[in-house]
Amino acid sequence: MTKVTFSLLLFSVSILVPSLRAVDTVTFPGSAPAATPTPAAATPKQQKLVRVCSLNTAQSFQEFQYNVKIVQNQRQLLIETKATFDKETDADKKKELKAKLDAVLAKLNENNQMMIKTYGFSLERSYTVAVEKADIYMLVSDEEAAKIEKAQAETAAKK
Repeated sequence: MTKVTFSLLLFSVSILVPSLRAVDTVTFPGSAPAATPTPAAATPKQQKLVRVCSLNTAQSFQEFQYNVKIVQNQRQLLIETKATFDKETDADKKKELKAKLDAVLAKLNENNQMMIKTYGFSLERSYTVAVEKADIYMLVSDEEAAKIEKAQAETAAKK
């Protein structure tokens, strides 16, 4: 059980500290496309980044972040329950905590398997999110929208 807790603790450090570190590349209409982000310097073991999933919409990325938060919260609950279990001296309360600990661990493992199947995301790995495209919107009047769309169409025609 402590091996699982330790793995989950390492996961929390890798996820919570950088909080899904992002490499942002933004292109604006009429500008040259940005270069593809390059991974940070390789570690001494010569590891490299491998794409495991692409999320093509803002909604799918929000859903991914929501699911990661659920797993993080379950991991935190597991850590807190384990700490309480380790400090408890009353046998009856310890038995209750053990049952709760087992239930939380089972649910966390189930959700981890779902994350692996859905996103290729596992609690046992560290991840980097590279934002390759961002759309920026603003509220405008119908006349302003027509002018902007015309300018964008002219820019696209020149290419």
